[in-house]
Amino acid sequence: MHKVPEALSGARVIDPDQVCDAVAVLSDSGKVAEAATVLDVLGEANRLSLLLALQHAGDLCVSDLAVAVGMSDSAVSHALRLLRAHGMVTAHRQGRLVRYRLTDGLARRLLEVVSEVAVSPGALHAHGETDPAQDRA
Repeated sequence: MHKVPEALSGARVIDPDQVCDAVAVLSDSGKVAEAATVLDVLGEANRLSLLLALQHAGDLCVSDLAVAVGMSDSAVSHALRLLRAHGMVTAHRQGRLVRYRLTDGLARRLLEVVSEVAVSPGALHAHGETDPAQDRA
């Protein structure tokens, strides 16, 4: 049985099997909306830069992130509030510092794909590791 919505039962359909498949993959509108929100948040260059920095350099505080991405502390704080609200980063206290960390989820998975084209390969200094992006060079 095809899943063409009843409201569109009179619509001209060329390939009902493909329409059925399209309707099936779009059936969870909540998940589609969630993915669209993640893509929207990632679509701004400063926020994307912050997330890429956290992904590749590890946990960072606001002032270090600001230097790394060339933003003011207040602009970074504002962006991090949005990223926290969307569950893309978490904050944890380390002594007097608050460090931010990338969470697992769709954003992290998308950042892996973006990193393949956007991240410069090179050795990482803080942890004595090689950035996986270097392996692609």
